[in-house]
Amino acid sequence: MRMPLLLIPASLIFICALPWIACKKTQPPVQSSIGAAARAVPGAAASSASDARFTREVRRGETFEKSFASNMIFRLEPDAGGDSGWSIRIAPGSDVAAAAIDCIGAVAEPLHGNKNLVIEPPAGGSPKNPGHWRAHEFDFVPDAANCKAAWELMNIVNYPSKLSDKEREEAGDRLGRIPRGHGKLTIVDSRLAAATAANEHGVIEWLRFDVDLSLPAAAAPAAAQSAGKTETTGAGKGIRGVDLEKFLSTHHGEVNAELDLETACGEGQRAIQSVAPAIYGDLDGDGQEEAAFVAFTCLSGSGGADLFGVLKMMPDGKLAALPIEPMPKMFKGKNTYEALRGHMNLEIRDGRLVETYPIYEGGEANCCPEGGQRRFVHRWDGHQFVLDDMIDVPPAKGDQ
Repeated sequence: MRMPLLLIPASLIFICALPWIACKKTQPPVQSSIGAAARAVPGAAASSASDARFTREVRRGETFEKSFASNMIFRLEPDAGGDSGWSIRIAPGSDVAAAAIDCIGAVAEPLHGNKNLVIEPPAGGSPKNPGHWRAHEFDFVPDAANCKAAWELMNIVNYPSKLSDKEREEAGDRLGRIPRGHGKLTIVDSRLAAATAANEHGVIEWLRFDVDLSLPAAAAPAAAQSAGKTETTGAGKGIRGVDLEKFLSTHHGEVNAELDLETACGEGQRAIQSVAPAIYGDLDGDGQEEAAFVAFTCLSGSGGADLFGVLKMMPDGKLAALPIEPMPKMFKGKNTYEALRGHMNLEIRDGRLVETYPIYEGGEANCCPEGGQRRFVHRWDGHQFVLDDMIDVPPAKGDQ
């Protein structure tokens, strides 16, 4: 597993190299009260919440939501920024915390490069011909209690922790016994605008689609009890009770396997020099807080902190580092590191992990950037944090 750490030589920076690159570039979940009818579709007729087959429409930039079973929401999340398309999600409820859980991702294998859950313009042929649109099929957990249990079991199975192989295997067996439904989304009509730099195959302005969600005969209520939470670290205070500096000083190799501080640091030097106050928030949608940290190692230079990441407390009370995919050199046609010299900070905004860097216009001193701020917004996709958006924020008027 790779945690973010990238060294930019000379007076630039150590930037943590952020290890499915998600084709899903979605906006933050929308807190809403969902009724039986689909939302964000003008003129859509209401239907029973238990209806698992429906035909609807969606326009560019809209979030489509429809209740199809008790406390279960089918959702199309629009791509962030100027990208054209949607990602297919199923969530156990309409509140923000529940919307962060994905009842598809809970039972899916890591889908690196798989676009089956992504709706984007067809690569060739006329979009008016339904045969040029790919069918989107997927399995999902069909009820809220089992979805939340599956999400937690998936975390146990996939993330490094002090659990034994036997315990992981048992969690995997329980996950495999959770009932699953099968879904299929088929596009039946569409309207596309001309291609753009960000959308080379055209821009989807409107879609009409069929959804068929096949539910199993019955769910297994006991599965929801199979992934109990425990807090054994920090005197029952959960992750807020953890001494992060102490933990990182002895576990930095587990946090970042590529960082050999034992060799790199000189004799008598502490591997972890200091750790900034952590920020806390539920970043993976399981109802528990994670800790996002920024640390300075013995290798820290003028670029500021050179190690950061997200730590999760597992059910056994041990800490595990959640994977963050490597930062791409280019994103939406832009150089991600252009005009940056380091000095990274972390924020949590709307349940997303956000890296922020000052932007340098060119000749200013290292202390005094004048170009505003660049934000890298990361979304938890069920397996790792993936880059969801890159936003340049201009300097405030008083700073110019």
